[in-house]
Amino acid sequence: MIPFTLYVPINRRIAHEAWLALFIVLWTSNRLSGEITRFEARVETRVQELIFGAPASVNSDGMELPGDVDEFPIAASAFLATTELGGERTAVGQGFGAVADPTRLNDPNPQEFALETACFSNAADVSYIIESSAIESRIVVFDRNDLDTSSANAQRTVRSRVFLSGAVILWSTGAEAALDELTAEISIAVTRDEDANPLFDTSLTVNGSDRAPSAAGAIRFEAVNLDELASLGLDEATLAVLERVEEEGSLLVIVIPSQEHAYRYAASPDAELTLRASMEIRLRNAPAGTGVAAVLGRPFEELAQFIEEALPGVNGRTIEGAINKASARRSGDLAPPSDTPVIPSLPRLCGPGGVAMISLLLVFGLAKVTIRRR
Repeated sequence: MIPFTLYVPINRRIAHEAWLALFIVLWTSNRLSGEITRFEARVETRVQELIFGAPASVNSDGMELPGDVDEFPIAASAFLATTELGGERTAVGQGFGAVADPTRLNDPNPQEFALETACFSNAADVSYIIESSAIESRIVVFDRNDLDTSSANAQRTVRSRVFLSGAVILWSTGAEAALDELTAEISIAVTRDEDANPLFDTSLTVNGSDRAPSAAGAIRFEAVNLDELASLGLDEATLAVLERVEEEGSLLVIVIPSQEHAYRYAASPDAELTLRASMEIRLRNAPAGTGVAAVLGRPFEELAQFIEEALPGVNGRTIEGAINKASARRSGDLAPPSDTPVIPSLPRLCGPGGVAMISLLLVFGLAKVTIRRR
């Protein structure tokens, strides 16, 4: 693991009222002014090759701020492949993670956190374990006016929200694959200071041997069937390949529509507190015709070429686009958490094609936000 003990002073001031897109929503129903004094961030990704189940080659990458760089964005990527003598790839493992600048006000789709991982194997002996993670911490101070109190010992409850989204596709091309080894695990957490009890904690596990994913915490997800994917733009050749995969093996698509979840914590005047958001994807596949891909914080962007190598005959762009559309069409159906006070709606943040896949975002709503040198 990369040491994560340094910090960077913020050398710019933002003192006007605005919607500030960051990674957790921190606000109260009254007007307040919060000071963010430091940022820290780290991304890591690791691809472990397994041959007959035993560790073989490994490729990893990581970056932290400050340390490796002094400003956002930071990113990490790793890749391994098995290639036959004729040049055909029979197995691929790849991972990517990034954290973008959380203080940019004018970016139409900040996608502050982004993870995308994938692995497949059509070889008899090769499989992969992929791990990608992104962590961002910020140190926040409220003064007495922020918390509407004259007492240094008084505390006030701050109500916050987490935004998240993503998708998973998992398949096997035949009944001989070890489906219990085929898994995707997604986890998101928000912690405060050194408290081991998270303010927010949720996870989703998709396993090849069980078509009913298991979840812990508040995350909401939904399976998408092949008929719906076909209606969202699959070409006939791609649909035929996926139908054969479903008949002879298995195919499972899960979307995590853009959603928000509330949590609370107590703040004291003039006392620094550290809020830390983390997200992680862990994948494992099996030899002999299996694959899995997962994304958090953005639409699938690297799925097309990957799945074309994994499942010859498909058009990867149509699969990628259909999954992204399936997630986007569900995002508008999810209501805010019932215990969150009503505030003006945020503008929908969309990437190319209008797909809103927002990661963990911090928005100081109805608030004067000050970031200044300390």
